[in-house]
Amino acid sequence: MNHHASRARLFNILHKPSRSNALTRYINYFLAAVILINCIAVALETVPSIAGSNKVLFHIIEVFSTSLFVVEYLLRLWVCVEQGRFASPISGKIKYALQPLSLLDLLVILTFWAPWDLRFLRIFRLTRLLRVLNLEGLDHSFKSISNALAKRKHLLIVAILMMVITAYCFAALLYLIEHSVQPDKFSSIPETLWWAIVTLTTIGYGDITPITPVGKLLSGAIVLVGIGIFALPTAIMTAAILDAGADHHKKNCPHCGGDVTQG
Repeated sequence: MNHHASRARLFNILHKPSRSNALTRYINYFLAAVILINCIAVALETVPSIAGSNKVLFHIIEVFSTSLFVVEYLLRLWVCVEQGRFASPISGKIKYALQPLSLLDLLVILTFWAPWDLRFLRIFRLTRLLRVLNLEGLDHSFKSISNALAKRKHLLIVAILMMVITAYCFAALLYLIEHSVQPDKFSSIPETLWWAIVTLTTIGYGDITPITPVGKLLSGAIVLVGIGIFALPTAIMTAAILDAGADHHKKNCPHCGGDVTQG
């Protein structure tokens, strides 16, 4: 098998996995298992009674996994030129390396040397393996929801901006009202902003509560406004998910190209 044929075959395994190919299934099953074992190991390492007696095992898992991810990343980079848009030997590979999923792959590798333990991010790599893990429908649903949310990105930006403006204004007002009587709790606008955010989200912040009549009135208003303002992004995302579900049951007519709802 020549160089090009080997690269093309490896490209199909890593970039276009098919469940009909046994080798492709086993390789991707193995990668999925390694990712899951990593995530379980990261969680178990936070349990003192388990971590203390299994340091060597956890280290072996980490070194093996990182080495495997490095090899996989380099292979993906090598075979990416099989795609038309990445066909250029140098600029194509650079363009591929800057793709979101490629950056995620690189981030997963770099977590090995990161000053903070970010290895939990490896769970997101499972999104690459949805097709071969007999989850084509789930993969399609992810894409449908992503597309539906992308169509509403301006609405989401406006809703988030309204949330920020509302929280900031309430924080500033409450600081002016409560600071003189509770300088230790409402010590600054940023400190009060934290209180406003948790109040607007109805989580509550029991350690800091207004004691003046006006402050209590304003606090009640914050809760009522928060129900409406902070529900906007949820409503937008719910509408996007419903639209994505409706699109999932549509197909294009082979004659006119229009959408035909499946029965």
